[in-house]
Formats: sequence, C-alpha cells, structure tokens
Amino acid sequence: MVLNLINFIQAGVLWAIIIPELLFAIHLPHKNEKAKNKVMNIVEQIGRYASMLLMILPLGIWEFGFTSSEEMIIYFAATAVLIVFYIIVSFLYYKKQDFSKAVILAVIRITVFIICGILLRHWLLVVSSVIFAVGHIYSTFCQKEA
Repeated sequence: MVLNLINFIQAGVLWAIIIPELLFAIHLPHKNEKAKNKVMNIVEQIGRYASMLLMILPLGIWEFGFTSSEEMIIYFAATAVLIVFYIIVSFLYYKKQDFSKAVILAVIRITVFIICGILLRHWLLVVSSVIFAVGHIYSTFCQKEA
C-alpha cells in the first residue's frame, strides 16, 4: 500500500464532513434518533466507518490515482463544490433543523464517497458507500416519521 497526496486530500475532505457534525453535536445537543430497525442501524454504521476508512487508505488497491487529468479535474471540482455546499447546508440546518436539509446533507455525504470511489477506481469504497447510502437514507427517513 502506497500513500500519496490523494490520501491526505481525502483525509481533509473527510474532516470537512466530520467537523460540522461534531460542532452540531457539541453546541446543539439533541436526542440521538436512530431507526428502530437495528439491522439498518448496523448497516449504516458499517457503511459509514468502512467508507471513512477507505477514503484515506487504499485497501484493495496499490495506491490512489487518476487515469487522466480530466478525471483529476472532475474529482477536485466536484469534491470542492460538494464540500462547500455541505458546509452551507450544515450551517442552515443548525439554524433550523428540517427534513429537507437533513436529506440534502445525507445525499451530499453519500455522493462525496461514491464520486471519490468511482474516480479513484476504489471499488471497495464504492461498495461501502452504497451500503452506507442504504442505511443512511433509511435512517434519515425514519427520523421524519419520529
């Protein structure tokens, strides 16, 4: 396994997603509303932590890399736009929590993982992202019903 600049960029992307969630948890404590379906909670957590790990470590591949400069440009542009949008929506969500913003935040997180996996051809990341997507979307919709 070879670590390169992409690993550190991916770690930065991951922190850009985690920091707003941590700030929200610290400054606006709320009850942790999980889906009542324990299997889906486990699916979500497995997908979440596997995606986070695979964003940084190229497990299953030798090293992260792009096959063309166009892919690299798409990766950086898409990731930058998604992270900025995520931070803006997070700020709006913290001011007033509502279901539509929760769904947008969930979709952005999932999209970041999937785009990174596809463009880096890290198929384990893509699989874990899909697992996370199933569990996370399910949990998000269960929160609406609660």
